[in-house]
Amino acid sequence: MSKNKQQGTAFETWTRKALNALNIQARRLAEGGSYDEGDVEAHFDGTTRWVIECKARATLNPQQVLGKARRKAGGAPVILVWKRLVRVAGKQVRQPVEGERIVVILSWDDFVRLLTNAAPSDETAQQETQEGTDDN
Repeated sequence: MSKNKQQGTAFETWTRKALNALNIQARRLAEGGSYDEGDVEAHFDGTTRWVIECKARATLNPQQVLGKARRKAGGAPVILVWKRLVRVAGKQVRQPVEGERIVVILSWDDFVRLLTNAAPSDETAQQETQEGTDDN
C-alpha cells in the first residue's frame, strides 16, 4: 500500500474514532469499486444516514469532490472532511499545513439539514434552499 493510501486510510479511521468519541454513531464503509458510497457513515441524530468523504491531500477542488461524493452516496447527505497535507523538506511523510488542519465542507442543502435535523426528503429544507439560490 502506498504512503498516500496509508495516510488516507489512517485519516478515515481517525474521523470515525473522533465521531465515536463524541458519541456519534459512525463506521468506516468498505471500498467497493463501483459500489463505493464514501469513506465513513454517521448518524448524527440517531436516524438520518450521512456519508462522509475523507480526503488527505495537498490540493482539492471542493465542488468537484463534493459533487462526486454526492453521486456515490445514493441520495444520503454528504460531508467532505479535508486534511490538507503538503510535502516538507526532510520529512518522509506529508505534513498538515499550519492554521486550520482539518476543514469540513458541505452543500447548502446538507448544511440546512444538519442545522435543522431535517431528513433528506424534507420539503421545508428544500424550499428554503431554493429560495436562497435565487439571491445574488
